Amino acid sequence: MTQKAGQRGIALIAVLWALVLLALIAATVLGESRGTSRLARNLLDAARAEALADGGVHRAVSGLAAPVAAGSWRADGTVYAWRRAEGEIRIRIEDEGGKVDLNRAGGLLLRRLFEGVGLEPARAEALADAVEDYRDADGIRRQRGAEDPDYQAAGLPFGAKDAPFDAVEELQQVLGMNAEIYAALAGAVTVHSRVRRPDPRAAPPLVRAALGNGDQTPPAPPADEPQEGPAGAGPPVAILSLGPTAHRSRVRTYTIHAEARTASGGLFARRAVVRMIGRGPVPYRIVAWGRGETRLFAVSPP
Repeated sequence: MTQKAGQRGIALIAVLWALVLLALIAATVLGESRGTSRLARNLLDAARAEALADGGVHRAVSGLAAPVAAGSWRADGTVYAWRRAEGEIRIRIEDEGGKVDLNRAGGLLLRRLFEGVGLEPARAEALADAVEDYRDADGIRRQRGAEDPDYQAAGLPFGAKDAPFDAVEELQQVLGMNAEIYAALAGAVTVHSRVRRPDPRAAPPLVRAALGNGDQTPPAPPADEPQEGPAGAGPPVAILSLGPTAHRSRVRTYTIHAEARTASGGLFARRAVVRMIGRGPVPYRIVAWGRGETRLFAVSPP
Protein backbone atom coordinates (compact mmCIF):
# COMPACT_ATOMS: atom_id res chain seq x y z
CA MET A 1 0.00 0.00 0.00
CA THR A 2 1.34 3.36 -1.00
CA GLN A 3 1.57 6.24 1.40
CA LYS A 4 -1.15 8.07 -0.52
CA ALA A 5 -3.53 5.10 -0.29
CA GLY A 6 -2.84 4.79 3.43
CA GLN A 7 -3.72 8.41 3.98
CA ARG A 8 -6.99 7.92 2.09
CA GLY A 9 -7.80 4.92 4.31
CA ILE A 10 -7.14 6.92 7.47
CA ALA A 11 -9.30 9.75 6.16
CA LEU A 12 -12.14 7.31 5.41
CA ILE A 13 -11.98 5.87 8.91
CA ALA A 14 -12.01 9.38 10.38
CA VAL A 15 -15.06 10.24 8.29
CA LEU A 16 -16.82 7.06 9.43
CA TRP A 17 -16.10 7.85 13.09
CA ALA A 18 -17.35 11.40 12.55
CA LEU A 19 -20.56 10.02 11.06
CA VAL A 20 -20.98 7.65 14.00
CA LEU A 21 -20.42 10.53 16.42
CA LEU A 22 -22.93 12.74 14.58
CA ALA A 23 -25.47 9.88 14.63
CA LEU A 24 -25.01 9.49 18.39
CA ILE A 25 -25.42 13.22 18.93
CA ALA A 26 -28.55 13.24 16.75
CA ALA A 27 -30.03 10.28 18.65
CA THR A 28 -29.28 11.95 21.98
CA VAL A 29 -30.84 15.24 20.90
CA LEU A 30 -33.87 13.42 19.50
CA GLY A 31 -34.27 11.43 22.73
CA GLU A 32 -33.99 14.56 24.86
CA SER A 33 -36.45 16.33 22.59
CA ARG A 34 -38.95 13.50 22.96
CA GLY A 35 -38.44 13.45 26.71
CA THR A 36 -38.94 17.21 26.94
CA SER A 37 -42.05 16.96 24.77
CA ARG A 38 -43.42 14.14 26.94
CA LEU A 39 -42.71 16.13 30.11
CA ALA A 40 -44.43 19.17 28.65
CA ARG A 41 -47.50 17.08 27.76
CA ASN A 42 -47.59 15.58 31.26
CA LEU A 43 -47.32 19.01 32.87
CA LEU A 44 -50.08 20.35 30.64
CA ASP A 45 -52.29 17.35 31.44
CA ALA A 46 -51.66 17.81 35.17
CA ALA A 47 -52.56 21.49 34.89
CA ARG A 48 -55.78 20.58 33.08
CA ALA A 49 -56.69 18.07 35.80
CA GLU A 50 -55.99 20.63 38.53
CA ALA A 51 -58.13 23.25 36.78
CA LEU A 52 -60.97 20.75 36.41
CA ALA A 53 -60.78 19.80 40.09
CA ASP A 54 -60.83 23.46 41.12
CA GLY A 55 -63.85 23.95 38.91
CA GLY A 56 -65.45 21.03 40.71
CA VAL A 57 -65.09 22.82 44.04
CA HIS A 58 -66.87 25.89 42.72
CA ARG A 59 -69.54 23.71 41.10
CA ALA A 60 -70.13 22.07 44.49
CA VAL A 61 -70.44 25.47 46.17
CA SER A 62 -73.04 26.42 43.59
CA GLY A 63 -74.92 23.24 44.41
CA LEU A 64 -74.75 23.89 48.15
CA ALA A 65 -76.05 27.43 47.67
CA ALA A 66 -79.05 26.32 45.63
CA PRO A 67 -82.45 26.20 47.37
CA VAL A 68 -83.71 22.76 48.40
CA ALA A 69 -86.54 23.02 45.86
CA ALA A 70 -83.94 23.59 43.13
CA GLY A 71 -82.05 20.42 44.01
CA SER A 72 -79.38 21.60 46.44
CA TRP A 73 -76.43 19.28 46.91
CA ARG A 74 -76.17 16.80 49.75
CA ALA A 75 -73.33 16.92 52.29
CA ASP A 76 -73.57 13.31 53.47
CA GLY A 77 -70.82 11.73 51.39
CA THR A 78 -72.90 11.45 48.24
CA VAL A 79 -70.56 11.09 45.24
CA TYR A 80 -71.41 13.30 42.26
CA ALA A 81 -70.00 12.95 38.75
CA TRP A 82 -69.73 15.95 36.44
CA ARG A 83 -68.63 15.23 32.87
CA ARG A 84 -67.09 17.82 30.61
CA ALA A 85 -65.33 17.70 27.25
CA GLU A 86 -61.93 17.93 28.98
CA GLY A 87 -62.62 15.06 31.38
CA GLU A 88 -64.67 14.01 34.40
CA ILE A 89 -64.89 15.50 37.90
CA ARG A 90 -66.11 13.55 40.91
CA ILE A 91 -67.17 15.39 44.04
CA ARG A 92 -67.94 14.41 47.61
CA ILE A 93 -69.06 16.79 50.38
CA GLU A 94 -68.85 16.32 54.15
CA ASP A 95 -70.74 18.39 56.72
CA GLU A 96 -68.25 19.68 59.29
CA GLY A 97 -71.13 20.20 61.72
CA GLY A 98 -71.44 16.44 62.08
CA LYS A 99 -67.83 16.00 63.21
CA VAL A 100 -66.15 16.35 66.60
CA ASP A 101 -64.38 19.70 66.90
CA LEU A 102 -60.94 19.13 68.45
CA ASN A 103 -60.98 22.61 69.97
CA ARG A 104 -64.49 22.53 71.46
CA ALA A 105 -65.30 18.94 72.37
CA GLY A 106 -65.28 18.02 76.05
CA GLY A 107 -63.22 15.22 77.53
CA LEU A 108 -66.14 12.79 77.77
CA LEU A 109 -67.00 13.08 74.09
CA LEU A 110 -63.34 12.70 73.12
CA ARG A 111 -63.01 9.62 75.32
CA ARG A 112 -66.09 8.01 73.78
CA LEU A 113 -64.79 8.81 70.32
CA PHE A 114 -61.46 7.12 71.07
CA GLU A 115 -63.22 4.12 72.57
CA GLY A 116 -65.21 3.93 69.35
CA VAL A 117 -62.04 3.17 67.36
CA GLY A 118 -61.14 0.33 69.71
CA LEU A 119 -59.09 1.90 72.51
CA GLU A 120 -59.50 0.50 76.01
CA PRO A 121 -61.20 2.93 78.45
CA ALA A 122 -57.99 3.80 80.33
CA ARG A 123 -56.06 4.53 77.15
CA ALA A 124 -58.99 6.45 75.65
CA GLU A 125 -59.17 8.61 78.78
CA ALA A 126 -55.42 9.26 78.68
CA LEU A 127 -55.56 10.29 75.04
CA ALA A 128 -58.57 12.55 75.68
CA ASP A 129 -56.69 14.23 78.54
CA ALA A 130 -53.62 14.62 76.31
CA VAL A 131 -55.73 16.31 73.61
CA GLU A 132 -57.11 18.78 76.15
CA ASP A 133 -53.62 19.45 77.55
CA TYR A 134 -52.29 19.97 74.04
CA ARG A 135 -54.85 22.66 73.20
CA ASP A 136 -55.24 24.53 76.50
CA ALA A 137 -53.08 27.56 77.31
CA ASP A 138 -51.74 26.39 80.66
CA GLY A 139 -48.99 23.96 81.59
CA ILE A 140 -51.04 22.11 84.19
CA ARG A 141 -51.18 18.40 83.45
CA ARG A 142 -54.50 16.59 83.69
CA GLN A 143 -54.64 13.33 85.63
CA ARG A 144 -53.78 11.15 82.62
CA GLY A 145 -52.74 13.90 80.21
CA ALA A 146 -49.43 15.16 78.88
CA GLU A 147 -47.56 18.46 79.11
CA ASP A 148 -44.06 19.43 77.96
CA PRO A 149 -42.10 17.22 80.43
CA ASP A 150 -44.03 14.17 79.23
CA TYR A 151 -43.16 14.89 75.61
CA GLN A 152 -39.51 15.39 76.57
CA ALA A 153 -39.51 12.12 78.50
CA ALA A 154 -40.86 10.39 75.38
CA GLY A 155 -37.92 11.78 73.40
CA LEU A 156 -40.00 14.12 71.26
CA PRO A 157 -38.50 17.42 70.05
CA PHE A 158 -41.74 19.31 70.76
CA GLY A 159 -44.23 19.63 73.58
CA ALA A 160 -47.88 20.48 74.05
CA LYS A 161 -48.93 23.32 71.75
CA ASP A 162 -50.86 25.17 74.48
CA ALA A 163 -53.02 26.68 71.75
CA PRO A 164 -55.99 25.57 69.64
CA PHE A 165 -55.54 23.07 66.83
CA ASP A 166 -55.18 24.81 63.47
CA ALA A 167 -55.62 21.64 61.43
CA VAL A 168 -56.80 18.08 62.01
CA GLU A 169 -53.33 16.85 61.03
CA GLU A 170 -51.93 18.33 64.27
CA LEU A 171 -53.71 15.55 66.14
CA GLN A 172 -50.81 13.32 65.08
CA GLN A 173 -48.49 15.32 67.35
CA VAL A 174 -50.49 14.59 70.51
CA LEU A 175 -48.66 12.19 72.84
CA GLY A 176 -50.29 8.76 72.63
CA MET A 177 -51.58 9.18 69.08
CA ASN A 178 -50.33 6.83 66.38
CA ALA A 179 -50.91 6.38 62.66
CA GLU A 180 -53.50 3.63 63.07
CA ILE A 181 -55.66 5.60 65.50
CA TYR A 182 -55.34 8.77 63.45
CA ALA A 183 -56.39 7.01 60.24
CA ALA A 184 -59.53 5.76 61.99
CA LEU A 185 -60.34 9.20 63.42
CA ALA A 186 -59.41 11.64 60.66
CA GLY A 187 -62.80 11.61 58.94
CA ALA A 188 -64.69 12.11 62.21
CA VAL A 189 -62.92 15.20 63.60
CA THR A 190 -62.63 18.83 62.55
CA VAL A 191 -61.33 22.22 63.62
CA HIS A 192 -63.97 24.17 61.69
CA SER A 193 -67.38 23.50 63.27
CA ARG A 194 -66.95 25.73 66.36
CA VAL A 195 -69.55 23.73 68.29
CA ARG A 196 -69.14 21.56 71.37
CA ARG A 197 -71.63 18.95 70.26
CA PRO A 198 -71.94 17.70 66.66
CA ASP A 199 -75.31 17.38 64.98
CA PRO A 200 -76.06 13.63 65.18
CA ARG A 201 -78.23 13.72 62.05
CA ALA A 202 -75.24 14.98 60.04
CA ALA A 203 -72.65 12.83 61.81
CA PRO A 204 -70.79 9.75 60.56
CA PRO A 205 -71.49 6.49 62.44
CA LEU A 206 -68.40 6.81 64.67
CA VAL A 207 -69.52 10.21 65.93
CA ARG A 208 -73.15 9.15 66.39
CA ALA A 209 -71.95 6.27 68.55
CA ALA A 210 -69.81 8.63 70.64
CA LEU A 211 -72.83 10.90 71.12
CA GLY A 212 -74.91 7.99 72.32
CA ASN A 213 -76.92 7.93 69.09
CA GLY A 214 -75.38 4.85 67.56
CA ASP A 215 -78.80 3.25 67.12
CA GLN A 216 -80.28 6.30 65.41
CA THR A 217 -78.95 5.76 61.93
CA PRO A 218 -80.46 8.23 59.45
CA PRO A 219 -83.07 6.55 57.28
CA ALA A 220 -81.88 5.26 53.93
CA PRO A 221 -83.26 6.97 50.83
CA PRO A 222 -86.19 5.29 49.09
CA ALA A 223 -85.19 2.52 46.73
CA ASP A 224 -86.86 4.28 43.82
CA GLU A 225 -85.12 7.62 44.38
CA PRO A 226 -83.87 8.76 40.94
CA GLN A 227 -80.13 8.67 40.44
CA GLU A 228 -80.05 12.07 38.81
CA GLY A 229 -77.95 15.03 39.64
CA PRO A 230 -79.21 18.24 41.24
CA ALA A 231 -80.38 21.14 39.19
CA GLY A 232 -78.07 24.03 38.47
CA ALA A 233 -76.12 25.82 35.80
CA GLY A 234 -73.80 23.95 33.50
CA PRO A 235 -73.71 20.34 32.27
CA PRO A 236 -75.84 17.80 34.20
CA VAL A 237 -74.42 16.11 37.26
CA ALA A 238 -75.00 12.43 38.01
CA ILE A 239 -75.07 10.69 41.38
CA LEU A 240 -72.74 7.70 41.60
CA SER A 241 -73.22 6.85 45.26
CA LEU A 242 -75.99 8.19 47.48
CA GLY A 243 -75.32 9.11 51.12
CA PRO A 244 -77.61 8.27 54.05
CA THR A 245 -79.38 11.58 54.64
CA ALA A 246 -80.04 14.92 53.00
CA HIS A 247 -79.93 16.66 56.40
CA ARG A 248 -77.42 19.47 56.87
CA SER A 249 -76.31 20.97 60.16
CA ARG A 250 -76.60 24.64 61.03
CA VAL A 251 -72.82 25.03 60.98
CA ARG A 252 -72.86 25.55 57.18
CA THR A 253 -69.22 24.61 56.80
CA TYR A 254 -68.27 21.82 54.43
CA THR A 255 -65.27 19.87 53.23
CA ILE A 256 -65.34 19.38 49.47
CA HIS A 257 -63.30 16.61 47.84
CA ALA A 258 -63.10 17.23 44.10
CA GLU A 259 -61.12 14.88 41.89
CA ALA A 260 -60.60 15.25 38.16
CA ARG A 261 -59.46 12.84 35.47
CA THR A 262 -58.65 14.22 32.04
CA ALA A 263 -59.44 12.46 28.78
CA SER A 264 -55.79 11.38 28.57
CA GLY A 265 -55.72 10.01 32.11
CA GLY A 266 -54.29 12.89 34.18
CA LEU A 267 -55.46 12.89 37.80
CA PHE A 268 -55.67 15.62 40.43
CA ALA A 269 -57.54 15.88 43.74
CA ARG A 270 -58.47 19.10 45.51
CA ARG A 271 -59.58 19.32 49.14
CA ALA A 272 -61.26 22.54 50.22
CA VAL A 273 -63.15 23.64 53.30
CA VAL A 274 -65.76 26.30 52.61
CA ARG A 275 -68.09 28.24 54.89
CA MET A 276 -71.40 29.33 53.40
CA ILE A 277 -72.01 32.90 54.58
CA GLY A 278 -75.25 33.83 52.87
CA ARG A 279 -76.42 35.23 49.59
CA GLY A 280 -74.66 37.70 47.35
CA PRO A 281 -72.08 37.64 44.58
CA VAL A 282 -69.74 35.53 46.76
CA PRO A 283 -71.92 33.49 49.15
CA TYR A 284 -69.04 31.54 50.67
CA ARG A 285 -65.59 31.87 52.16
CA ILE A 286 -62.70 29.45 51.61
CA VAL A 287 -61.39 28.30 54.99
CA ALA A 288 -58.80 25.78 53.80
CA TRP A 289 -57.40 24.86 50.39
CA GLY A 290 -54.98 22.10 49.52
CA ARG A 291 -54.26 18.96 47.58
CA GLY A 292 -56.35 15.90 48.39
CA GLU A 293 -56.18 12.16 47.87
CA THR A 294 -57.41 10.55 44.66
CA ARG A 295 -59.94 7.96 45.77
CA LEU A 296 -63.32 8.80 44.23
CA PHE A 297 -62.62 7.17 40.87
CA ALA A 298 -62.79 3.84 42.66
CA VAL A 299 -66.56 4.42 42.98
CA SER A 300 -68.36 2.64 40.16
CA PRO A 301 -71.41 4.11 38.44
CA PRO A 302 -74.74 2.52 39.46
